[in-house]
Amino acid sequence: MRTRNETGRLGEDLAARLLENEGCRVLDRNWYGPGGELDLVVHDPVDDAVVGVEVKTRRTSTYGTPHEAVTPRKVRRLRGLLAAWLAAHDVHAAAIRLDLVAVELRDGRPPHAEHLAGIG
Repeated sequence: MRTRNETGRLGEDLAARLLENEGCRVLDRNWYGPGGELDLVVHDPVDDAVVGVEVKTRRTSTYGTPHEAVTPRKVRRLRGLLAAWLAAHDVHAAAIRLDLVAVELRDGRPPHAEHLAGIG
């Protein structure tokens, strides 16, 4: 059985690969700012957007789905973190956005990752 950190790292690796396969470029991983961490920051060339990505990985549904873990309070915190990231980096784009990549790691099944754009 994986530790919580190993599970989170695997989910972030799968999310980064999924986003890169969709054409995004990873700009930052595990960036710590005031009040928390941004799992991924990517550039989406389709929308010319800098995107803060929350990665939620679950092995079971005991604590709900990955989607249910992103509350309005968490979205507010992620907005503040993305604003802080943008202030700390010389990166310019036409838009900014928050996305979720929900990863499910079930025993005996292949990993499943779903990208939801524009969560808040």
